[in-house]
Amino acid sequence: MSGRRERKKGETRARILNAAIALMTERGYDAVKVEDIAARADVANATFFLHFPTKASLLSAFNERVAQSIADRLEGFSLGAVEKLELVRALVLDEWGRHGDLLRRIVADAATQDGAGLIASSESLARLVADVVREGQQTDELSTEFSADLVATALVSAWRASTLQWAATGDSAAARRANREALDLILKGALPR
Repeated sequence: MSGRRERKKGETRARILNAAIALMTERGYDAVKVEDIAARADVANATFFLHFPTKASLLSAFNERVAQSIADRLEGFSLGAVEKLELVRALVLDEWGRHGDLLRRIVADAATQDGAGLIASSESLARLVADVVREGQQTDELSTEFSADLVATALVSAWRASTLQWAATGDSAAARRANREALDLILKGALPR
């Protein structure tokens, strides 16, 4: 019974997220109310808040979806850790680029609240990156001098900083460049000596 309940809960959460993304893409972030999202997803407002405490918390769900999509795509490649990290970076930018205006607004909203939402939104990506780093450490492609979690946190934090810059300025070229430079800088410290 609980397996079915969990599946239904996941389906409801996905339906709410899909409705939110569709509505916000159509109308813009500010023009969409929680009531609109709940109506489109065919759930009660309370159900929305059960899954998402705020509109900004949709960012975490979006990033979880992106991280899972990237993890699924990585399984199809036989690459080393450095190449996988390059691919993760490119895929994150690609996913974010497809929903650019909407996500810039959600990021800005999450950042103005207390920053906790923005940090929490990156946890799934940090776990994915840490797994790739661990894999690289096990094959001696990356140094074990630093923990995989520390390398992942540093990398994802740098990406988050460039995302905030992108949200504030709309300059996607600068964000891409900053993401690339962050990966280069952090990997130089993580490579075996």
